[in-house]
Amino acid sequence: MRDGLLLIDIDRCIRCYACEIACKEENDLPAGPRWNQVVTIQPRRIGGELYTDFVFTTCVQCEDPVCASVCRSDALSKRDDGIVLVDEARCKGCGFCAHACPLGAIEVHPEKKVAWKCSLCVDRIDHGLLPSCVQHCAGGALQYVTPEELLEITVGRHHARIGKVCYVSTTWKLSV
Repeated sequence: MRDGLLLIDIDRCIRCYACEIACKEENDLPAGPRWNQVVTIQPRRIGGELYTDFVFTTCVQCEDPVCASVCRSDALSKRDDGIVLVDEARCKGCGFCAHACPLGAIEVHPEKKVAWKCSLCVDRIDHGLLPSCVQHCAGGALQYVTPEELLEITVGRHHARIGKVCYVSTTWKLSV
């Protein structure tokens, strides 16, 4: 589904890290660098109860990607479906894109010296498969949905959409 969106349901993440492991396996990432990660939000009170949340973070495939705008070698580009890609053959490894990304979602490969980041498993998407993180999410917190499905899922729930990513929750008041 080329026009899909990554839905992150904050209420469903169980912090199993299957998404991180799946990403590392799918993209042959070494120990250390992560293209996505589960961040722990410390306890907070909701209606007198304590809650700890776990939030999946990754490149949001920005509408107007700053990383691409600062790239001097035009190595970053945005596909028609909104996925931002790195052309390793064009990348000079200067790191401007990594410094420009407001989310810290792009890095320079420590050995290859080229930019690298999440591509939502574009090769899998192009072959009708789900991104690896979504396929392996044990809690169902990650979904790859159509814009129409997103509208249905977010009705009556707090949500914030950034690029090709939408965070949704019944308890968090999200806004962007």
